[in-house]
Amino acid sequence: MCGRISQVQIDNYYSRVYGWPMPDYKPRRNIKPTQNVPIFINEGNEVKEVVARWWAQWDGAKEFNTKYATFNARVDRLDESKLWSGLLKKEKRCVLPVSSFYEWPKKGRPPVEIFTRGREPFGLPGLWSTWFDNREPKYSFTIFTTEPNDFMRPIHEKAMPVILDTPEQHKLWLLDGDRSVLVPFKGEMESDKLSGPIEKVYPDEVPDEGPDE
Repeated sequence: MCGRISQVQIDNYYSRVYGWPMPDYKPRRNIKPTQNVPIFINEGNEVKEVVARWWAQWDGAKEFNTKYATFNARVDRLDESKLWSGLLKKEKRCVLPVSSFYEWPKKGRPPVEIFTRGREPFGLPGLWSTWFDNREPKYSFTIFTTEPNDFMRPIHEKAMPVILDTPEQHKLWLLDGDRSVLVPFKGEMESDKLSGPIEKVYPDEVPDEGPDE
């Protein structure tokens, strides 16, 4: 699974991928599911930046619901789920720009912060939907997970997020919906072990509800 990410120093990410400056954002090191975060979506063949809640809702839902864990979506089960297959048919594709993500090799121990080599920003592909808050339309999203690669397997043996690290990969997913990019990451990766619990190391984050590790 992937339940925490960071967005730090991603200013050049948008310009590198799409060719114009990144919209304003607040750098954050501890973003968790249910929180709002800037993502890029394909809406009617137009790529744009929106703020969305990290926990996908049924498209058109009249309220936000966390009954089912829908912040991750397994690539090998996309067509089995009515929620994911429905969003795929509507071509509701998105990418979450991040600088790193976190995993807990052992429950109750400090997490590991994971980067691609060189610690450049990268993208996590997924799907988005619309829900309504007192009749006001809002965005929500999920990110894809897949089998862990050799680097990730000792850290989390069940899954890892799908990673897009080139402009070509981003466009293949976001513009074309090409599922060939939804595979375990083949590039090199790096990691740092945090010195303590993530909430103590990075305590100044938005206090929205979300799953704790």
